[in-house]
Amino acid sequence: MSNSEAAHLYSSNEPKLTNLWPIALPLSGAMLSQALVSLVDTALVGHLGGLALASVSIGSYLVFILVAIVTGFGTGWHSLLSRQTHSQDGLMVLGLVYGVLICVGLAITGAYCIHGVIDFFVVDDRLNSLAAHYAQARLWGLPAIVISIGARIYWSERGSPWQYTKIILLVHFTNALISFGLVFGVAGLPALGAVGAGIGTSIALWLGVLLQLILLLRQSQKPKVATAYLIHKQSLLLLKATWAPMLQQLAFALHLAVFLWILSQLGASAMAASFAVLNIGLVMILPAIGLGQATLTLVGTAMTKQNIQQTRRWSQLILQTGLIIAIVISLSAAAMSPWLTQWLLVNRELQQLASAALPWYGMAMVLETGIIILSRMVVLTGSRKTVLILVSASQWLVFLPLLAWLAPSYGFMLVWWLHIGYRALSVLLLWLIWRQYIKSLLIGLKPSLNKAE
Repeated sequence: MSNSEAAHLYSSNEPKLTNLWPIALPLSGAMLSQALVSLVDTALVGHLGGLALASVSIGSYLVFILVAIVTGFGTGWHSLLSRQTHSQDGLMVLGLVYGVLICVGLAITGAYCIHGVIDFFVVDDRLNSLAAHYAQARLWGLPAIVISIGARIYWSERGSPWQYTKIILLVHFTNALISFGLVFGVAGLPALGAVGAGIGTSIALWLGVLLQLILLLRQSQKPKVATAYLIHKQSLLLLKATWAPMLQQLAFALHLAVFLWILSQLGASAMAASFAVLNIGLVMILPAIGLGQATLTLVGTAMTKQNIQQTRRWSQLILQTGLIIAIVISLSAAAMSPWLTQWLLVNRELQQLASAALPWYGMAMVLETGIIILSRMVVLTGSRKTVLILVSASQWLVFLPLLAWLAPSYGFMLVWWLHIGYRALSVLLLWLIWRQYIKSLLIGLKPSLNKAE
């Protein structure tokens, strides 16, 4: 299916659940499988002892910072593609080239700086070396991540997200098997411990790229490289569309580092319990990320076709669906919190701390669902800098200062209440911006937000 055919399909679809699920469900499933990568590594390495588990936690976070930049690039890339009315094969290829170059640069920079960064924060030489080797094993999988993002955009824009999802599910199942073999030395494989988990993850990511390429080559339509003139023009569009989401995701990842540093002032137990809660939260939010990707396709297509009613109704449906799902997941996580924390943690004190925090963090994840979906909607209007400033300011100018000021006096539980507070502020402001945009469309104005920043 071509871009124009996919756009016609989406624009003719009525905004209802039966038309939303074929797009959102496979994308949410793909997001869920990707989050299981870190949980699989954590679960496998947890059996090797505290040192190995701590090294994977540190190494995973450092890789997460770099992956966040790649994720931001993908968001901007997808938002640009979804607003195009003609075939954008050249832009697809150009995005892949730029994305791979960015990932190669990040991987080289990360490999060069990883030891120094870890040494700055951690004084245990054994932990430093193990964390660095795990992170380096994950770095050479970065280009595979951006290619996978490109495949997700390609198939979702052509109305076939299951083509992407069925491969990514297979890949992450394979990752669990490969990592298990390399961690414990099964089936003749070397027992590499924590580093084996990182190598297994990178192998699985590149296996996914190979399968996606095979599937693409079997299609009747192949992406075509644009002319030099179009490449120059599209390069400028791509840079404008991606720089703000990349910076926003980097700011988010770095704010987590400051958050954990502040949290460390409350003691090792509070920090260890928080790691478990944050990992569970990453899984809880995945349906929202899938719906966010569906937003870029469905709402973006309606906006491109200048169909105001479908733009409004799709945005309402996706937001309402996301919030309902998030509430159900949050309540389920609260009910299962003792079991979930026992699965991730061994120490009884840590289990109790994590169980107490998880219901509150679940509420924060409901609000985070609103942030993810609304921010995609506002990005589609071209107001990328607004989203960057608003979301990053709520993290750096509201949440972190209040946390540093109040947490030492009021303790562990205040941390999670503040997570709710700053996200509520972000949701309110994003919703007001989007509502103003829709009102402007309904009365026939051309909102300034529609001009790319």
